[in-house]
Amino acid sequence: MQYVRTLILFQLIGPVCATISDGDSINRIVKNLLDQGCSVKLDFHGVKLVTPSFYAAVVSDLHGVFPENVLNTRFALTGMPDSHSLS
Repeated sequence: MQYVRTLILFQLIGPVCATISDGDSINRIVKNLLDQGCSVKLDFHGVKLVTPSFYAAVVSDLHGVFPENVLNTRFALTGMPDSHSLS
């Protein structure tokens, strides 16, 4: 059985997900869970701001570490705030 782990970013980081350091921390957790065979859902509900640098740090090397089919089936984002700017 595959386990789904939901990481609630509001609880882990707070209402502002802005720093590269925080993004790197979440990236390490995501990689560890994916390595263990879990599916991972990043839940942004309650988060008011996500900076491009935080987002980039979270997903920076996932595509180089895991095959596309793994990320497409076992990694998801939910509740991304409307005010984010990831371009």
